Amino acid sequence: MKRTILLFFSIYFIVQLSVFTQEPPTLEPRIETAYNFEDKKELWSTCESLFTDMTVWNNYDEDERNKLTSKCGALGYSEACENMWSIVCGDDWTDEGYNISHLDDTTAFCKVSSALQPQNGNLYDYSSISDLSYATAWVEGVEGDGIGEYVEFSFPAQHPRITTIKIANGYIKDKTTWKNNSRVRQLKVCVNDTEFAILNLRDVYAEQVYEIPTIGFEITYRGYNDDGTSWYKYKDENGNTFKSYNKEIESGDTIRFEIISVYKGDKYDDTAITEIYFSGLDVY
Repeated sequence: MKRTILLFFSIYFIVQLSVFTQEPPTLEPRIETAYNFEDKKELWSTCESLFTDMTVWNNYDEDERNKLTSKCGALGYSEACENMWSIVCGDDWTDEGYNISHLDDTTAFCKVSSALQPQNGNLYDYSSISDLSYATAWVEGVEGDGIGEYVEFSFPAQHPRITTIKIANGYIKDKTTWKNNSRVRQLKVCVNDTEFAILNLRDVYAEQVYEIPTIGFEITYRGYNDDGTSWYKYKDENGNTFKSYNKEIESGDTIRFEIISVYKGDKYDDTAITEIYFSGLDVY
């Protein structure tokens, strides 16, 4: 009997220990089309003129216009783009999700643990990894490879659900700069200070996309108190419904990306990330 009880508690202890020491999942990326900024530089102004100036449009015959239109489309040209470096053109989840996040001026949307000092008018701080531009990059500012340095995003309560992380890894404004600076090999992702996932990044000159477990909650109902303040009903991934007095939900979600390892740059130890951005549900 004693042996049975001892065996039971041993198994229980092992099970409980495995629960508390469970490693976060390691996620692999989906690789998007390679960057083509050199082609963009050559054709972008032509595309702009073609679609905004009827004089230019009329200078081409129909066959030439069709060929140019096809090339411009392949480059990702859109009149909704601010410029050729724009990551987001027009209305989409990222644009709207970021706008919602910036409504909360009590908490910084993005912050970093360190940053390289400005050089030749270029900024390498938090603003350069959250500006939705391929022209800029966050570069960590410590000695060595930047292991342990991080970037952190804070989303307010009632933010749209996040299901996708997209990363432009390295300083990608041109291929030489990308090679000269270090790129991230692995990132540890923590959500609200809890380990969430390990992201394996490939050393490729292309966007890397990760489908992740949903961050955030579905809002199913909005009500109003007598004093005019709002309250909400939420539903989690398991279908559980609860009200907004839940403190964790009221405080939103903080997502931290910490550098674990890097691909060495040809010239510099500095590790760069051009952009980390998100997509998901509940917008459009």
